[in-house]
Amino acid sequence: MPSNILYSKADVSYVLPVLREHEEWGLRMVDLVHPPRRLWGDREHQDVLVDEGVDSRRLKPVSTPAELLQSLPADDNWLSQGRRSINRLHAHYLICEDPQRRMDVREVETLAHQVSLVRHVLQNESLKRVLIADEVGLGKTVEVGLILRELLAQRPSLRVLYLAPARLASNVRHEFDRLNIAFRQWTSSDGDARLSDPKLIASIHRAVHGNNFDLLLNTPPWDILIVDECHHLSAWSPDGSDPSEAYRLVRELASRQPSDGRLILMSGTPHQGHETRFENLLRFLRGENDPLESLAGRVIYRTKDDIEDWDGHPVFPQRKVNDPLIVDLGPSHRQWIQNIHDFYKPPRDAYHFGDAKRRAAGWRCAQAMQWAASSPHAGLGYLVRQAIRGGWKLSSSTLRDALSTLRPYRLGPEDEPVERLFERITKEVGRQQRDADVEDIEEIIDGGDSDWLSDRGLEDLLLEGISLVRHAGDEKWQVIQEALLDRAGTEKVVLFAQPIETVSALTRYLERTTGQRPAVIIGGQSDAERTKEVEAFRRADGPRYLVSSRAGGEGINLQVARRLIHIDVPWNPMDMEQRVGRVHRFGSRETIIVDTVVVKDSREADAYRIARAKLRVITTTMVERERFESVFSRVMCLLPQDELQSVLLNEPSTPFDAQDESRLSEMVQEGFRAWKDFHDRFGEQQKSIKRQNPGLLSWDDVIFFLESLGGAKHLPGYRRQRFQRDGISVTQVSEEATVLSLTDGVAYVCGEHGEELVYDPNGSITPKLGLNLRPVAELLRRHALPEQICGAAHLRWPSGVELPTCIPKPPFGVCVFLRQTLRIDRMGGWIEQEYSIHCFVTGKDSAEEVMDEDKLHLLRGLFRASVRKMAEPSESLVHQLVLMEREVAERLRRPSEEELIGQVRHAVTPLFAAIVT
Repeated sequence: MPSNILYSKADVSYVLPVLREHEEWGLRMVDLVHPPRRLWGDREHQDVLVDEGVDSRRLKPVSTPAELLQSLPADDNWLSQGRRSINRLHAHYLICEDPQRRMDVREVETLAHQVSLVRHVLQNESLKRVLIADEVGLGKTVEVGLILRELLAQRPSLRVLYLAPARLASNVRHEFDRLNIAFRQWTSSDGDARLSDPKLIASIHRAVHGNNFDLLLNTPPWDILIVDECHHLSAWSPDGSDPSEAYRLVRELASRQPSDGRLILMSGTPHQGHETRFENLLRFLRGENDPLESLAGRVIYRTKDDIEDWDGHPVFPQRKVNDPLIVDLGPSHRQWIQNIHDFYKPPRDAYHFGDAKRRAAGWRCAQAMQWAASSPHAGLGYLVRQAIRGGWKLSSSTLRDALSTLRPYRLGPEDEPVERLFERITKEVGRQQRDADVEDIEEIIDGGDSDWLSDRGLEDLLLEGISLVRHAGDEKWQVIQEALLDRAGTEKVVLFAQPIETVSALTRYLERTTGQRPAVIIGGQSDAERTKEVEAFRRADGPRYLVSSRAGGEGINLQVARRLIHIDVPWNPMDMEQRVGRVHRFGSRETIIVDTVVVKDSREADAYRIARAKLRVITTTMVERERFESVFSRVMCLLPQDELQSVLLNEPSTPFDAQDESRLSEMVQEGFRAWKDFHDRFGEQQKSIKRQNPGLLSWDDVIFFLESLGGAKHLPGYRRQRFQRDGISVTQVSEEATVLSLTDGVAYVCGEHGEELVYDPNGSITPKLGLNLRPVAELLRRHALPEQICGAAHLRWPSGVELPTCIPKPPFGVCVFLRQTLRIDRMGGWIEQEYSIHCFVTGKDSAEEVMDEDKLHLLRGLFRASVRKMAEPSESLVHQLVLMEREVAERLRRPSEEELIGQVRHAVTPLFAAIVT
């Protein structure tokens, strides 16, 4: 035990506990620990955590609380001392009994499951490599951002590389900006970074392009490597060979990380129906000597069904998927789709292509058919871009006519010169080839012989498309309006289509028929333009409709609406789930209603009908009825896309025959097995995360503190909306919310607000209160770190409050300690791991620790106790407290053998000692 437990230092206004004590050249040197950084939650950093090697001659020993009970300073009195001591204890209780930081407020909403995951990852040394496989809409980007915030607060010098598909990079940076994490962006557009920057969000498409691969490998090692949408990292062979360039890049970067580096993979669908690819993805999570069973804890997988708030209430509403709306586009359009299929379908002898080229050729045909089925405008746009990729020039009258017919293109003017439009699309095609970040035109997959394709055949298809577009009416849009939009009444509706041309055509129709331009999300918009469209849609008096291309499938929050319409059907089911995730996410308050528009006699209509029927048979006795929709979307996302595409490509406009139906049924059965295996293998992990200790703190404690010490006042007339589970159904509940006015004159909602929105009497959203809010943090610091020495009190237990049964009848003594746990950083200095409050009581004959609910009741009783003006004559009890205080402080300071090896140490501050009568 150190010579003294507490010291004061000339340049610091508060007392400091001892972390370590040693001799150096005959001098006694002391390492001192500053208070928990949580007390400075309204600031970016507290500069100093540990003062190392302080000459003890420069320090002044400070009496501990129990010692103060023996001898109060002459300039103090018991009433003032007792009040300061209780207030200091109360302030420390608020920060220590909120280990998940539930009571903090951030610009980005943080939910119980997100905060718990952060603590789970950071407190488990085995989770240096982890795959976060949370379902779409659960906030993986925010989860990773919160992890980074804590790691960077401890070590600002960390080098962090975040690899993401090009289309997501801007959104990730936007989320990190809102979390006050400073990153720069390395993308072909909107980029402001160099590879030498230490905090980098980089396009993985750009990273593997040309010599960028080697340039990135030659950067210094990255302490933290994050890979978003990691399911794109493909390695097809069982031993991890035959990797994609992206897979190889991540493997090389991970191998160069320091021994304690972190690798975080992220994907809502890591399996993708390819067992070998998935197992190769898991290879990233294993160190050289890690056993296979270590993987289970490193895959964190949770669904919306699993997510609850701290009180056990569901966070997300249910989802209702209606039967598809079938639209007849007419025989000419169906024949055009058939002709496109016949033109692009690889020849029967395509076996000589090899796997990669076969996949590329099949994908080209699949995209052509999807675009043509979406709308005649989209099919023509696809063919025009293919002609430009094939080297066609404006000398072709057919291409000129097609370009003229496409206008207006991507919000361009209707009378845009054909020459300028040709130049724009040529640049767009080149950018997609180079960076793969144009989100609402077709994807480009390298490879795939096109020898069987003829210019003459493409010209015929272009001429057909030109005719269809010029004679196309509004039949499809009228059916959608009458069958779906009109029935939605005044509700807001989100409409999704893949191609830019379909979005443009639908937008023009809605503006023409309703007199109001819908909000529009398309590729190529700046962050400011996209934000403006979303904010307009979210306003009560804003547009009723938001129309989005595939560009809006990720990164935007549209939960102001509960209705979503798929205008077309992507052949990748994951794209449909991404769309629904825009409205089915935190903040959604009612059942989500999903409608799908399919083309008459199309393979898509058959495919989803057969798949749903098959899965209903499979899950009749295995899945609750209300969970069918969520299970269906997960199973469909696990169907091997190549096989699903192969079935859909057989014939575009004929019903499934028995063989096709059998193949699809087998895929659904296999998809369900894959989902169940994955769920059984990794689903248990979410239970350990859910069991994270939320702490004893409640909002009632915060309210009591702010009213008692901060002059806060209650404000009436505010409502909160949340979900409540009633048997198997989830219903919306509106109830009174607790709102306080603080000394800054602002009204703040005070409650478990992470999973709910609170509205003032005028319908505006009320800002949230948190312990890191400046007026609250300043109040906490003022009472937690008083200028005068304190910690002792003589109290009278409050009447009407029962004592916990484990506590002896008064009079009894109580001691409370703050324990701070720190770890030596490999880069130098110390890292704050956690802090906690420990309560001990002693009667006439015994001393024991009070824990859990008993501790809560004891502390709440102490906060409400009457402070005595005079000391209670109890010399023997005070003497017991002095002995207990020193013995317990030594016990709490002593690290375990495991902690010694891990270079973990503890500092202990005796916070409070009292005689309670």
